[in-house]
Amino acid sequence: MFTESGLSGLGAVPPLVDGDVLIRRPVAEDAATVLAGSHDPLVREFMQGVFPHRDLAEAAAWIERVPPMLWEQDRAAYFSVVVGDGPSVGWAELVDLRPEEGAAEAAVWLLPEARTMRNATRALRLLSRFGFEQLGLRRIDAYAAADNMPIQVVGAYIGFRRAGFRPDLFRSSRTHTLHDAVYATLVPEDLC
Repeated sequence: MFTESGLSGLGAVPPLVDGDVLIRRPVAEDAATVLAGSHDPLVREFMQGVFPHRDLAEAAAWIERVPPMLWEQDRAAYFSVVVGDGPSVGWAELVDLRPEEGAAEAAVWLLPEARTMRNATRALRLLSRFGFEQLGLRRIDAYAAADNMPIQVVGAYIGFRRAGFRPDLFRSSRTHTLHDAVYATLVPEDLC
């Protein structure tokens, strides 16, 4: 069951760590990553609703306004992905939080310099652990473009099981073409 206090009742969430990959609540200094991600061709192709920020100031304003507001409203949990001691290199999110179902949808993207299976696997595992352990979710869903095999492999590696296929499920933020999607789901006992 989704925790009674939801996201807003968690207070400060310490960074979650797996090896040299960590996820943490986003801060204004992550604006360069959000700006770069909003212009990255693969992020925009395989993520829906990614609008390119005009500049660093607009990305910083978005970070300061949107993630905290949705966190406070128990609608989404956003995290920056950091590898090693450097700046953030990606984004992890639990969106479409559905407390009545104990479910949410997970997504992760990384900038090209950090786009490895190891980094993506660790970030998605940390995000899933947060959902199960901190929010009490019973299920995490994920949708991947049918032609985005790397993220499907990442999900399968940590325990996501393919649950269906959805034709023309989402529209690319970059090309506006419709993508067929593979639907996968993860329950706490399958997380590895």
